[in-house]
Amino acid sequence: MTHKLAGTPVQEQDIIDVQTLVDAYFDNAPDITDPTQLVSFGTSGHRGTSLNGTFTDLHVAAITQAICDGRGQFGATGPIFVGQDTHALSQPALVTVLEVLAGNGVTAMVDSDMDFVPTPSISRAIIRYNESHDDKADGIVITPSHNPPDNGGIKYNATNGGPADTLITKWIETRANEYVHAYCELEGFKRISIDNIEADQQVPYDYKGLYVEELSSIINMEAIQSAKPKVLVNALGGSGLGYWRAIKERYNLNLDIINDEYDPTFSFMTYDHDGKVRMDCSSEYAMADVIKQIGNYNLAVGNDPDYDRYGIVSPHGLASPNAFLVTAADYLFTTRGWTNKGVGKTVVCTTMIDKWASVKEIPVYEVPVGFKYFSSLLFDGEIGIGGEESAGASFLKKDGTVWTTDKDGMVMALLAMEMYAVMGATVDRLYNNLVVGCGDPRFGRIDAPCTKAAKAKLKQLNASSITATEVDGDAITNVRTTSLYKDMPIDGVRVETETGWFVARPSGTEDLYKIYGESYKGDKGLIALLTAGEEIVTSALSDEV
Repeated sequence: MTHKLAGTPVQEQDIIDVQTLVDAYFDNAPDITDPTQLVSFGTSGHRGTSLNGTFTDLHVAAITQAICDGRGQFGATGPIFVGQDTHALSQPALVTVLEVLAGNGVTAMVDSDMDFVPTPSISRAIIRYNESHDDKADGIVITPSHNPPDNGGIKYNATNGGPADTLITKWIETRANEYVHAYCELEGFKRISIDNIEADQQVPYDYKGLYVEELSSIINMEAIQSAKPKVLVNALGGSGLGYWRAIKERYNLNLDIINDEYDPTFSFMTYDHDGKVRMDCSSEYAMADVIKQIGNYNLAVGNDPDYDRYGIVSPHGLASPNAFLVTAADYLFTTRGWTNKGVGKTVVCTTMIDKWASVKEIPVYEVPVGFKYFSSLLFDGEIGIGGEESAGASFLKKDGTVWTTDKDGMVMALLAMEMYAVMGATVDRLYNNLVVGCGDPRFGRIDAPCTKAAKAKLKQLNASSITATEVDGDAITNVRTTSLYKDMPIDGVRVETETGWFVARPSGTEDLYKIYGESYKGDKGLIALLTAGEEIVTSALSDEV
């Protein structure tokens, strides 16, 4: 059920106290007897809040020390690119990271303007550097993505520029927790105070200038310049707010930019669907202000705090990430002239991609949830575009070579502008052309509470654990627990019928599991599918729930 405050301005009592949050970052320490307070790398690094001891100076120092210990065996012997978003905890965490890197003699590439650095800019910098150097670089991004203002996060990007794979993150997690357990003695920590770091250990790097200048290699900027669509940009107070200003100036685009000032409280936000403050540019409630103004523009776009997600708004409303992904893929493969390339999707993305790709005779690479599974595919040029249902995607440069191997919300937003400029149509119109003859699916997700034991069981389910034979009157045609590409575990189960599918996966942070579903039987069919899916999964977990 949608919260009564969804889409309304954040009230004063819900605005964070930045000083309290920062003080807690340095004063609090995790309870090592509580597993929830230890370092835990999910699909996008370690996240938490200083208020309950899940994201503190100790967590960040331990993770950074672990990265320093292991980066050589991960293939990184050069400098490390470091960036942070605009969350309040990202600023003290940046200091922690730089101090530990300096203590370990690792050269940090820091923004030359002492500005924020988006996730895609870090990925682009790693790839750019490694193309011309033998000593390979890697990266650290300090961000909890679109999570609430009191959250902090940190993730590691490998030498291919993308999120580190599970083997690497598990190694870092294990090593970091060894440091956390030994924090009383500070065993093994190497750290130099920020005031005593030598100048040559922090090298200024023009992240923004280089990224903005290179955009013409991936986006048809001339087409946007010529058509001059009027676009509203919701910078959402994120790490790329200065990038949008630079893009507007460099390419002379007709952009109006809002929420482009640094405000770590994010007091300008509207409540999300559940009444929480969440900077999710793919949420119609978090983007309420933009949607209200769309009548004055041809198009509106937005990005989350670390700029790895996108939101695309047309006069008909916020486009679903699934709709934009298949529409973007169709446009790119039509205009770029790519050959011998596929399209990447996660196991919870729309089957419209499969239907479209089948007609175009383009291979589909279906992977588990997590952009890290696309990184090598993009790096090697095996896929032209890879994307998630959660509004994260990236694609190749116009010449078919790698751009970023992490999600890039800015190029996805610019692609929407290019598509409008070239096609003269918004995403909804282009998508409607694609669904003709394929059916118009409905996509949704629900969350169901369960115990930690049930979550663990769901993650290890076998296909035989699903004993049901139908979903909402439709016969089950397939049940699987691995991806189609390389048979990788999806940490859950996927159940398919002729008219739809659902996937159940445990949450990485809460005592619940998520059921994603898609139905070709309309809105009522989607509700029935998700409801039946919850019943089927609950039955499979009945002895643990």
